Amino acid sequence: MRRWAPAGATFAPNPDYRTGRAFASTDHLAADAVVAYVDGVLRGAARGRAEQHLQLCPQCAADVAAQADARSLLRGCHDVSAPSSLIGELSQIPTREFDVRGLHRRSR
Repeated sequence: MRRWAPAGATFAPNPDYRTGRAFASTDHLAADAVVAYVDGVLRGAARGRAEQHLQLCPQCAADVAAQADARSLLRGCHDVSAPSSLIGELSQIPTREFDVRGLHRRSR
């Protein structure tokens, strides 16, 4: 029996995510896929599916164009700085995943 847990309850990959469901050409690209595509880190079959979808979907093509414009603008800004408080908070983000499935916590 599977028990429900909030999405943030585990840092381990979910092996059942989208089981048996392939990407359909009518599915829009997720925001993280748009960013990965623009940044050039989407590889292999995933990049091919994205390119095929972009040829058919003006909405996703516009999202990619907007992300590419934003990326160019940010790369051209050399006088931008972040507050030290933000940099401090960002430095606290874990850089690796932790498997917490074995921890038995009770929420009250």
